[in-house]
Amino acid sequence: MTKRNRFVEDLKAGLEEAIEHAEGTRTLTVREVEIPDPPKPMNARQIASLRKRKLRVSQAVFARMLNASIHTVHAWEQGKTRPSGCTMRFLRIVDRHPEILTRMLKKA
Repeated sequence: MTKRNRFVEDLKAGLEEAIEHAEGTRTLTVREVEIPDPPKPMNARQIASLRKRKLRVSQAVFARMLNASIHTVHAWEQGKTRPSGCTMRFLRIVDRHPEILTRMLKKA
């Protein structure tokens, strides 16, 4: 298994555990994990492409999915502002695995 595939599998397992914890069906434990380097920033075009081509949603729906304002999403796509570090990491994950976001929202 490649390092990237291992990271993805660990990330998926972590998200599953977080969902189970939120539902009250799992108690979380501490363990060692390897933290990857911060993600490369996404430019305005990449964020718009993620929303339009991978998720196929409007800015309003994308904003709601991320629990952000439509003005924030619009500013990202216009290149006026950039997502924060944690938001950028989440967007990179969603860019690689868009099904994670829709799956998480179905369980929320």
